[in-house]
This record gives sequence, C-alpha cells and structure tokens, in this order.
Amino acid sequence: MPHLERITLHPVKSLDGLDVERACVLPCGALANDRRWRLVDFDGHVVNAKRTPLIQRIRATFDLDSTPTVGLSTAPDWRGETAPPPPFANSFPLVPGPEGPCRWLSAALGVEVLLQERAEGGFPDDRDAMGPTLVSTASLAEVARWFSLPLGEVRRRFRINLEVGDCQAFWEDALASPAPPGKTSGALAGPVPYAPLPTDPCPPPPLSFRVGEAGFTAVNVCRRCPVPARDSSTGRITEHFREVFEAWRRRRLPRDVDAAAWGGFYRLAINTVGDGKGGNVHVGDRIEPVAHAGDS
Repeated sequence: MPHLERITLHPVKSLDGLDVERACVLPCGALANDRRWRLVDFDGHVVNAKRTPLIQRIRATFDLDSTPTVGLSTAPDWRGETAPPPPFANSFPLVPGPEGPCRWLSAALGVEVLLQERAEGGFPDDRDAMGPTLVSTASLAEVARWFSLPLGEVRRRFRINLEVGDCQAFWEDALASPAPPGKTSGALAGPVPYAPLPTDPCPPPPLSFRVGEAGFTAVNVCRRCPVPARDSSTGRITEHFREVFEAWRRRRLPRDVDAAAWGGFYRLAINTVGDGKGGNVHVGDRIEPVAHAGDS
C-alpha cells in the first residue's frame, strides 16, 4: 500500500528544505510553515532561485520551535570557489521586515532584501492549489537515473513536500490526470508500459485521497521552472536538462494517464488542494483513495 515516506517543508521560499516526521495541514490545505516566508527587494519584487541563482549557494538550517530561527552559510560555486561569508553572525530569528537574516542575505546576494511572512498558507507558486506537492520516491529515483544524479540531489532540485513509497515511478500522475474509462489499469494500481492515448474531450476528473487525517484532491501535474536544471548547491546548469527530461518523461508515461492537456512533458509531481478540514500527516501514513472529485 502506498505510504508517506518523507515530509519536507521549505520555510523560506527558495532556501533549503527541512525534513520532519509530522506536519500540520492548515484549513487552507497548505502545510504549516511551508513557504511561510519569502524574500523581496525594496521595490517589492520577489527574490527567488528562478531569478537569482546565487540563492542556490546559500545553505540554511531551521529551528521552528517557539521562536523560529534560521542558520545561514555559503557553499562553494561549481568551480570550487567559496564566496567570503558576510562578516557578522549567521543565526537569526525569522521576523518580517529588514531585520533578522536580511542584512546577511543582502550581503550574500548583492541586493537589499526584506523578509515577508504569511503564516496562513505561505507563498505557494499556485495560489489556487495551496496543498502540498506530492511525488513517489520511485519517480525521483527514475529522474536521478536519467541524469546519473544522487537521489538527494534530485530531491533538492525539485523541492517537493510529500514523498510516497511502495509504489512505482510516476504512480502519482494518474491521481491528477487519469485516463478515460476503459483505457486505464487503475489510478492507484501503478503504471504499466507506456502507450500513447488519443485526446479525449471529456477526461475524468482528478482523484481525491487521504493521507493520515488530511484529505486532498489532485489538481494537476506540476509544470517545472528553470530551477531543477541547476545544481542545488552551486547553481551550475546541467546542459540540455529540459530536453533530456522531456524525452524520457514521454517514454515513461504510464498508460493510465491522459497527458493531452499537459502542453509538454516538463512536469513532475502533483499539485493538490485540501478538503478544508486540515489535520496532521505523519511519515508512515497510508495514501488511500476517496473518490473522483465531484462524485456524489
């Protein structure tokens, strides 16, 4: 039975993740403390890894008990050169505004930044799908094989919240993009060898499922940004990353998935919405189907 194998929060958007054994799902569907803080410049523009690759050389550790804090340091670039660390303390309270870690981060990034906080729901890329992202461990391992990368590096590049074990690669695709009736081997049964599917004008709705106490509905398979193409520690670009990824992704598409609406194969993991009730999820919780979204 598929089960929750890993939970990763990203307290400050674009900085390192934090693995936890338990997470609280808020009524809005988001995981508490995930993307709760983000960096912006003094003009209000978001400073993130998509636009500022230097962020990927910053290492962050978090303590979210009582007063949340972050510890910061810098890593060598891809040539092995280490940037000189800012000449002051590197452990800070996570407080909004120009205080806390902002002076350190401004010196490391070469741009003045402020910290913003949104405790209820954080700052997800998709405000219409505030639930956690979900992927199978087997999917990440498959991507690692395509690029001869360690599994941990693929985790850091794609920055996904919930990781599911005891299922096959790309098992999660069928939660968000199930094939039409009669053309599927069962959305929760795991993939079978790839066979192209004709476009269906009325694909079935995505599926609802439970993880421990919390209920979710799959929304779509995530379109990826430029960040996964870069080394998670140095920012060095993996040449032709997207082209290689899409070629393999097309070949490995499960038969029980309808990708007609994807608009390309640079996609991995699913976006979700919560059922509005919240709850807690724990490593080891089973992933159990509920019904098609909208079923009575």
